[in-house]
Amino acid sequence: MTTDFFQQIAGLGFNGNFLLNIHQDETGVQTVSVVLKKDKAVDGLPPLLFKATAEELDGGFFEKLAEPVKQTAGLITNIEAYQQQLEKAKKNAKPDKDKSKKPAISEQGEDEETDDDNNDLFTPPVDDKEAKAEKKRLYDEAMEKVKVLAQNTKYAEALSNLPDVADYPDKAEAIEAKRKTLQAGKEAYDKLTASFND
Repeated sequence: MTTDFFQQIAGLGFNGNFLLNIHQDETGVQTVSVVLKKDKAVDGLPPLLFKATAEELDGGFFEKLAEPVKQTAGLITNIEAYQQQLEKAKKNAKPDKDKSKKPAISEQGEDEETDDDNNDLFTPPVDDKEAKAEKKRLYDEAMEKVKVLAQNTKYAEALSNLPDVADYPDKAEAIEAKRKTLQAGKEAYDKLTASFND
């Protein structure tokens, strides 16, 4: 017995995997599930389902299958082309970030804000929670170091290691309070050492 089943599959023009599952119930009705796969870019496509008798499937299966296969192949091609262009755009976008950032001058002569990070469609947004956690960690480490230096009467060093208010505007009050305490401790320590040296 000769069939043209595989020739018809080849004639659909789809490069990838055809996963066929055929179930026949007790009444002779067959359910054919067709999954088209090419790569992980299109995982999750639902299967094409055909439910009919064997004679009906013989008569119209490939006609009904042709259009969805064509659409799926087009989708896969578009996704692949998009991903290639996205990678190319990412590579091309990187050198722009190295250029010096100068504010643009408008016709009125006022500075306009330019924020390359907000306009960069190809860079995922920075996880704000991670950035805040890292900033807090750095602040806590710096303040701990300042505390240890102050305990060892190294006030000048402690003052130089104090976090900058500009970097931590929400901690400005605590930083200034610590600066005053360290400055007072340094002055008292300097007077004490000067009196011993006299």
